[in-house]
This record gives sequence, structure tokens and C-alpha cells, in this order.
Amino acid sequence: TADMLYKVFPKKVADKLQAGMKVEPETHDNVTVYFSDIVHFTDISRLLTPTKVCDMLDRLYKVFDDLATKHQVFKVETIGDAWMGVTNLEKTQDDCHAKQIALFAVDAMEAASHILIDSDKPEMGYVKIRSGFHSGSVVSNVIGSLNPRYGLFGDTVNTASRMESNSLPNRIQCSDTAALLLSEQAPDIYLKKRGKIAIKGKGNMVTYWVEDGLIRDDHGDISGRAGDDHHV
Repeated sequence: TADMLYKVFPKKVADKLQAGMKVEPETHDNVTVYFSDIVHFTDISRLLTPTKVCDMLDRLYKVFDDLATKHQVFKVETIGDAWMGVTNLEKTQDDCHAKQIALFAVDAMEAASHILIDSDKPEMGYVKIRSGFHSGSVVSNVIGSLNPRYGLFGDTVNTASRMESNSLPNRIQCSDTAALLLSEQAPDIYLKKRGKIAIKGKGNMVTYWVEDGLIRDDHGDISGRAGDDHHV
């Protein structure tokens, strides 16, 4: 349906597809790309039935989708346990795209920690995710004609994926490029330098941990800030 088309593709892409027009590749000079995945997903998939795994993913990604709407993050796709989103692509967010991704990432990490792995077996605990993001240029395009897929391509996507895969459970890692943008767009968000780490296909990269820097009491109220702030 037309409604589904506009949920899956950016509006101008959906407009062209609905009109039967060919969608040409488009270059986006400065976006922020985010990835997350579920810690120990392979083990979880071994312990749960496929139906239970689907239920867990559905509960988790419904929350992520709501957060994406809240923080104006465009959801690109989910592949298995991986969730991918981008800012400054569907709409102009030149002055806040790194900030919006960081705020989304913090909220997504918190939300995941409240999602039961198995709603019928709370003793299995809650979902943990690792996440990461990077800023740079990408090319977007619609690939294929049968079940066409909207995708992002370029080294920025690969680097963002590496930020996630080299992150740690319940941590948000970003590149130095994204950290610099974030420090300009949201100086109140704490950045802690992780240092140089070896990134496959990239060599050594300086990366940063993104922290929300807020302590919440049992009622969810903000009661103060924790730790030292580290800016780029």
C-alpha cells in the first residue's frame, strides 16, 4: 500500500516509486549512521525457539522505532538482530544530526535494558545491546525491482558498522569524526576518549565512548551528573 511505501522509503523516493519513476543514486555529503546489535544473540537464538526470537526482536524494535520517530532518526533497515538508522538524510539536520543519533543511542540503550529476552521466563534476564556511529558521506539508492531495498553505501557505512562491532555491551562508541561534530552540536553530552583501537580494514582509529552523564533515581528523575566530561 501507499502508506507502507512511505514508511519504508524517504518521501521523495516513495513519490518516485509510486509514480513508476526510476530512482537515481543520491549523494549525501554529511550524515550520521548508527548501528546496534544484541549481545550474545547467537546464544539467545540457540536457547529460544524461532517464534520466541521473533517476539523478542519485535518487542525491542517497536520501542526503537518509536524512539527513532522521537529523535527524528530515519530507520534504514533491520537485519537479524542489527538495527540501522541515519540522520541528515530524509530531512535537513545539518546542525544536529550527530546529536540526534547520540540522543537516540542513549535512549535505545536504556530501553533495551527493560526488554525481557523471554517474556515467559524473566529469569533469562534483559536484552543488552552494543552500538556505534560514524559521520561522513554516503550514497543512497533503491536496489532491485522485486522487493526493492533502500540502502546506503560507502565507507561511512562500513566505519559505522565497525564502531558497533568493536563496541562493548551497554556501551556507545563513536569515531573521532562523529565525536568532533557531537562536541559542537551537543557540548552537554559527555564524550570519554577510548583511545586508539585496531579496526578491521581501517587500521588504528581513535574512538570515543558516548555517555549520557545523568544519574536517575528510582523514579526516573534526574538527580545530577556523574563522572568527568571529556570533550574532543
